[in-house]
Amino acid sequence: MTNVHNEEANPLLRSLWDESEEFQAEALRDYYKVTFVRNPLVRLVSGYRNKIVRNPRDHYLIIIQEIIANYYGTNAALHWLPRHKYRPSFEQFVSYLLEGEKVMNNAHWAPYADNIGLCGVEFDLLGQLETANQHIEEMKRQVPSLADTPFPLSRVDLSRDDYSSEELTTLAFSNLTTILQEGVYKLYQREINLLGYSVIGSQKFPFINLTHVTVEQPGNS
Repeated sequence: MTNVHNEEANPLLRSLWDESEEFQAEALRDYYKVTFVRNPLVRLVSGYRNKIVRNPRDHYLIIIQEIIANYYGTNAALHWLPRHKYRPSFEQFVSYLLEGEKVMNNAHWAPYADNIGLCGVEFDLLGQLETANQHIEEMKRQVPSLADTPFPLSRVDLSRDDYSSEELTTLAFSNLTTILQEGVYKLYQREINLLGYSVIGSQKFPFINLTHVTVEQPGNS
């Protein structure tokens, strides 16, 4: 399982919501259900680096052009091409997302509670990406058929990044104004509290641990 975003290479990774309502009901009732979460601040920076900075494609190109238009005018946006070295700064990106709640339009940075059924699905395992290895081992113990299944390594483990995601997130947020930082914290505050995470500056950043997690019941979402 080397590319978790490639449905052709990993046909079992189809979204449940693409299946029939009958199968959805069966899966939610009888299947082993697991989800991995991540500190939303780290996830936001990761989404920015992956979708905006490294290799933007498809509708992410439109996002970049809209940010350029906001700061440099429509003409500059129309003349920008992906091969150009320019990319919006993290500050420009965050400002764009918080404007008019555009953050809700993309699953890579929208709050989890709004796009993975966090409060409406009774998961058998709720794991944190920061300690993924121990959760994967737990999952393999609970589902023996996964014992020999390989799982992807992090970019640091693969030597693609020199710094951890937490270090990169701290650096990125240090370049935000206080107003933008507060806007991001407000956006993800409920998620941070629900999943046992903490904000930058806390000695416990990026997370506390899952003993602090309280998943709300569907009626309380």
